[in-house]
Parts: sequence; structure tokens; C-alpha cells
Amino acid sequence: MTHISNKNGVKKILIDGDLNSDGMKKLIDELSNEKKDILFEIIFIDSKYISSELLRVLNSIKNQAKISTTQRTLWSYLTKMGIKNHYQNNLKNLTAPEHIKAVGIGGSANSLEKLIPLITALPYCDISVFITIHLMADKKSHLVEILQKVTNYKVCEVMHNTKIEKNTIYIAPPNNHIMVTNGFIYLSNDSEISFARPSIDVLFKSLAYEYKNSLLTILLCGYGSDGANSLQDLKEQKSEIIIIEPNECEAKDMPIQGIKTKNYFKILNLKNMQNYLKTLFYTNIDIEEEIEHFLESLYLIYGFDFRDYERKSIIRRIEYVMKDLNIKKFKQFEKMILADNYLFDKLIKSFSINVTEFFRNPQTYKEIKEEILPYIESFPSIRVWCAGCSSGEEPYSIAMMLDEAGILGKTQIYATDFNDTILNEAQNGIYPINLFKKFKNNYIQSSGKEKFEKWFDFEEKFVEIKQELKDKILFFNHNLVTDGSINEFHLVFCRNVLIYFDKVLQKRVFQTIDESLFRDAFLVLGESEIIDKRFNYNIIGQSKSKIYHKRR
Repeated sequence: MTHISNKNGVKKILIDGDLNSDGMKKLIDELSNEKKDILFEIIFIDSKYISSELLRVLNSIKNQAKISTTQRTLWSYLTKMGIKNHYQNNLKNLTAPEHIKAVGIGGSANSLEKLIPLITALPYCDISVFITIHLMADKKSHLVEILQKVTNYKVCEVMHNTKIEKNTIYIAPPNNHIMVTNGFIYLSNDSEISFARPSIDVLFKSLAYEYKNSLLTILLCGYGSDGANSLQDLKEQKSEIIIIEPNECEAKDMPIQGIKTKNYFKILNLKNMQNYLKTLFYTNIDIEEEIEHFLESLYLIYGFDFRDYERKSIIRRIEYVMKDLNIKKFKQFEKMILADNYLFDKLIKSFSINVTEFFRNPQTYKEIKEEILPYIESFPSIRVWCAGCSSGEEPYSIAMMLDEAGILGKTQIYATDFNDTILNEAQNGIYPINLFKKFKNNYIQSSGKEKFEKWFDFEEKFVEIKQELKDKILFFNHNLVTDGSINEFHLVFCRNVLIYFDKVLQKRVFQTIDESLFRDAFLVLGESEIIDKRFNYNIIGQSKSKIYHKRR
């Protein structure tokens, strides 16, 4: 969305989020049609990428525009292209949730089987826990004895006028409401609320005003709507509200009614709740000690699997993001990431390592020209896959090499990465002009025979890949870890990707690559990467180049 205003001769344009093609075109028109003497103040909020057309327009007005960005990826991209912009960390006012002092849990039918594993997973620390479960009024509850077997907390059934203590779990007795105020718990046999006594709403409302933003509440399974009416009070007091995933309950009414209020923090299944409690209450967390738990939580909550990534690399990227967010403690960082989709997106983008250049390792391209191209040039059509293509320098280098050999016309190049932002940069095909000399030198060292400039259009601050070259490359999102084979190829480049995976994950990725290669096809790896011995390949050329031939 774009917001535009004029004040004191300055046109202020605020771009909120990533624009679609129509929004991008309107913004380009707005910037292009103004007089040359007008001043612009342009703010990109949460925008991760821009089109090549908009990049050119920003370059043309950069002397009359003050540009600000809140995404480091866009800041870096504009800076690299010689467009001055100010990076505003829009997370400066984001603070970690308050230290939790109390936990309130409410449920009815089907909740006991969820409550026991939750209490089992709850780390022992200085908190007070309050539980209201709908029980039969005429039967003795054995909940105290059941929970005491699975926890080190002191577990007790509430008596009237009980002073609240830490490290204690308090359970509402049958047929009595419990209320918390001024450090004490009181019993009441007032009328049923939502056909229930004890009532979850009564407990949750009193906890909301007693503990405010240092309270976590969990609504479990049950029939009826008890608990839902208190969620507004909890939200107003900034308490944290978690509702169980209704599909995990036989009695779904209670969580469904709670979700309908839209007053909640997260909807989690039981396993995710257990992990979240461990994350929330563990103390003295060290990244290396807790990385397994953190990556497991990322997988369970977001579905992204980094559990088999090389640990030192992952930890370096986490530390980089923590520094950017000005977060000192990993426990605080972990809780914020697991609770906030925006922050998770920021983290996952940092896991994409983007170090590349045109004709990187020129000797490799020289050997491909000598050993592979004479073999595949007779094919009626050729398919090439560049996996982990980053910002596009490698697939464009491949296209130039094939164009030089006269076979680009019958070739389709697939270029993939799991980072959508970097894929957009690759599709733009725009690179800083101050790096062009280095790119050209690499091309010459690869035994390039053409004039390197033929594949580029030149601007003042950057160069752009010509459209006829762009048209031969299909860029799209693909995750080597979770996605399968996309086609069969005569040549696959997967350079300097596997070094970020452990051996288990490398085997899985090798399997995907092997399935993607025709028999008698070729694979190019990075200089420090070695093919799995289970697969039937011969190395060709110099061993440093890591070019492999798949045996028939």
C-alpha cells in the first residue's frame, strides 16, 4: 500500500509492504511525472524488494530524494546500487514480553489428558500456577495426586483465603469459583457462570487484573463457552493468551468460542505448547546448548526444517540477527522469534547465505567449456539447473557461457533459491558498475572469447543483464531441504550450498540432485564439497573444480 502527501514543497511517499505489479507501476508513474525541482521523502516500511524499473527511477531522482528503509535486505540492495538510503530499524520499540510470574490454565471435558503433559513439560521456576478444570461436584477430585506425580511443584487444592506462594500449583476445588486478588486466593459459591462452577472466566479475569502483562493463560478443551468471555479482559491487560488447536480436542466448543473472539496470542497444538513452555521458562540458556530445541520449535511452529544444518553456520546467523535486533540473551530472542511471524521471516532470510559473483572460480567454467559443452552441444534441447542461485550471478554466467558456445537458444536454465527476496534481485539482473571490472576479469580467466559488455546495458551506477539473456532463465522458489526433484537435467550446478548442511542432510540433498540428473549427465559442486560415495560418479578435469560425470 502506498500513502502520498504534500507538505511545504516536499512530496512524502510511504510504501507499506511489498507492492504488486500495479502498485509498483503507479509508484513509478508518481515519481517519474514530477518536476525536476520537487523534493521527495520516500519511506519503505517492511518492503523487501523492488522492481528493476523502480530501481532505475530511484537512481534518477536520488539527488532530490531522501530515502529510508526498514528492511536491511532492501537497504543493502539500494546501497549496493549506489542509492543512498537510511536504515531505520523499526524494531527499536519492540520489547520482549515481561517476565511471566503466573500461569492460568482452564479446561473442561477432554482437558485432563492435555493438562498432565503440559504440567510435566513445565520447567520448575519461581511462578504460581492456577488451574480450573470442570469437575463433577459430587465426586472427590484426584487431580492433586495425579499432578504431584509428574512435577516438582507443590500441588494443592485451594482453600479459602490462601496466600499465594511461588513454585506452587493451585487447583480449584469442585463446585467453587476461585478468585485471585492482592496476593490471596478466595473461594466463592456464587451462581454458575456459563453453566460452570468453578468458572474459567472468573479465574482468568481476576488473574488479568492481578498479574497484567506478567501472566500467561492457556485455554484447553471443553464444551460450552466458559473462558471466552474473559479473553477481552486479558488482552486489555496485555496478558498472554494461548488456545489449544481445536482439532486436538474431542470437545471443541470451548477453544472454538475463544478463537472467535480474536483475542488470543497463539493457537498451538499440545506438542507446540509443551515446547513453548520450555522456551518461556528455561533460564541461563546458551545458544550452543539450546540450538536443538530452538530448531525443533521452528520446525513444529513454522514448518521450516533447519535441524540438519551445519551448527556453527546457523549459530553465526542467529548471533547476527540478535545483534541487529539489539537482543543480548538468547532466551529473549527465542521467545520473540517463536511468537512473531515478522521476526521469524527476518531470521529465515539470514539463513540464506548469498556470496557469489560472475564466473566465480573461472577455472571451473574453463573446464566445463572444454569437457562438458562439446558433449552436450549435440543434444536437440538442453536443461540446466542452478540450485541455490542467490542473486543471479551464477545462472547469468551459465547463460553467457552457453551463448558463447552458440547453444543458449536450445537451452532452458532453471535457477532456484528458498529466499524470495534474493530471487527478486536475481530476476532484476542489476549489479553495481564498480564490480564490473572484476566480473570481466573472471570471464577472461574462464577463457571467454566474446566481448563481455555485449550481455549488459549500462547506467551511471549499475549494469543490467540484457533482456534476451533474462528470458532464458526461469527463477523460482525451491528448497533443497524440503522440496523434491523438479525435472531431469543435463547439467546441475549446486556450488557452495552443501557446506551449510550436516552429513545427514547432505545425503538427502544428494539424493534429490541425483534424481534430477539424466544418466550420463554432469554435476558441478563447490571447491570444498565432495560427492557422497554411495552415488556412481566420476570426477573429470582438475579435482579442485569438482565437476562430476554421472555414470550410466
